Amino acid sequence: MIALLIGLLSVAVIHPNILYLVIDDMRPQMGSYGHQFMKTPNLDNLASQGTQFMRAYTQFAYCAPSRNSFMSGRRPDRTRALNFLTTFRDAPGGQSWVTMPQYFKNKGYFTSSAGKVFHDGMDDPISWTYPSNQTRWYYCSQGDLIDDNSNFCGITEYSINQLTDEDLAINEGIKRLEMAINITVETQKPFWVSIGLHRPHVPYRVPRGFWGSELYPYDTVLPPVDPSPPNDVPFVSNSWMNGDILDPQKGCGSCIVPTNRSTIYRSWYYASVTYSDHIMGKALSILNQSSVANNTIVVFHSDHGYHLGEQNEWSKKVDTELGTHVPLIIKVPWKKPSKTYVLAELVDMYKTLVDLCGFEEVQNSVQGTSLAPVFDDPTALSDKRAFSQIARCDCNVTKLGWRMCNANACVTTPQTNMTVMGYTMRTDQYRYTAWYSWNTTTLVPNVSDIRGEELYNLTDDRGVDFDLPAYRESLVNSKQYSQILIDNRQYLSQVVGGWNTNNDSLLKLIIEKRVYK
Repeated sequence: MIALLIGLLSVAVIHPNILYLVIDDMRPQMGSYGHQFMKTPNLDNLASQGTQFMRAYTQFAYCAPSRNSFMSGRRPDRTRALNFLTTFRDAPGGQSWVTMPQYFKNKGYFTSSAGKVFHDGMDDPISWTYPSNQTRWYYCSQGDLIDDNSNFCGITEYSINQLTDEDLAINEGIKRLEMAINITVETQKPFWVSIGLHRPHVPYRVPRGFWGSELYPYDTVLPPVDPSPPNDVPFVSNSWMNGDILDPQKGCGSCIVPTNRSTIYRSWYYASVTYSDHIMGKALSILNQSSVANNTIVVFHSDHGYHLGEQNEWSKKVDTELGTHVPLIIKVPWKKPSKTYVLAELVDMYKTLVDLCGFEEVQNSVQGTSLAPVFDDPTALSDKRAFSQIARCDCNVTKLGWRMCNANACVTTPQTNMTVMGYTMRTDQYRYTAWYSWNTTTLVPNVSDIRGEELYNLTDDRGVDFDLPAYRESLVNSKQYSQILIDNRQYLSQVVGGWNTNNDSLLKLIIEKRVYK
């Protein structure tokens, strides 16, 4: 009998379940990330039981390209999904690619999702054994308490719609999670269930009890330490004229949102984070009360980072530290909880979960690095780098003497009309960005034609300070950093060139520093 139990346990450890939780537009501003004023008890508790990645990054700082990347396990240059017009299935060879959940489906898992996991309207039915439900959006509506620009809205007793997006997503998500748990208990068939929430995406629509003014009183909320634009950066880097927050004062480099309004916007963003924490807590509670919790890996992350007025940005769609830095927590019940400073990427999730679940082979086109060694040694993979990118279009916009690109234009601009592509490499100490011209014929960057560069010394960055002075000081014109600039420029151009020739053997040599150190 004892031998039989040991055998069953060994099988369970090899093939665990996966609960995959995704939140939209959330930066790593939680209690567990050092922001004690934040009310995020459920995610903080998850962090205390898992591995918290202090420096994790998206590959593209807005929704659709990011999700096409991490759900397929391919970088944006491979998925060719650079905006809202295409998906990874439209890429050369994309029809035959196996997505992350589809991989587990092919291994015999029950797979399903609810809410925003793949980007809205870009679901991938072949990935699921049970149909997903991409639940709808609820925007500000009659009876809500709404600010002048519909940035936030509080549900009142007079609201004609008493439900939130999150109500729909969690109800459908719990339905699938409970179904999956029952199947696992009855048949030993493992599961992959994903739940995705919209908030804290604008508008910040939350019920009474979760209003910004209730949870985070305006007079207690701090504004950004320095909302002015960074120094010595190319004009293509910013998204001042766009952004999610609508305010009459914003729209150029010197157009700063007044403190009295910035603290209100921040308050409602924080409240939306707390509300999503509350909703995710419902799914975590269902799992924890089940008999399969000790054999279920839980993944939580957002799709990209976010600015709340720092560097005069109020959104994503930038290739900055704050625009790409995401919360990432992975609970593996049989691994010791820890914090790690490895430079993780969302594209790493595919290979990481394959390894943690005891599988090996993946398609050759799957990219990223398995983070599995980190769960045994938080200092592992210390030489790893993180990469991200963003496109720019319509770059002849001016306001009050400030030249800008229309960042929003790129979301619906065909790749044949894009102007530049910014690529960033994050190392342990530095953050380097090169803005390459875009070849509208071959649809790849011209790595020999750099239109602008940025370099930041982030030696003191521990992943918790959104107002770090170093984020505002590009060092491209500093003689002290001239050789570091040259080294990063050469390394990044080789990596990006490797992506766009699909030469994974060369890329492996570069990343292992055998070609260039």
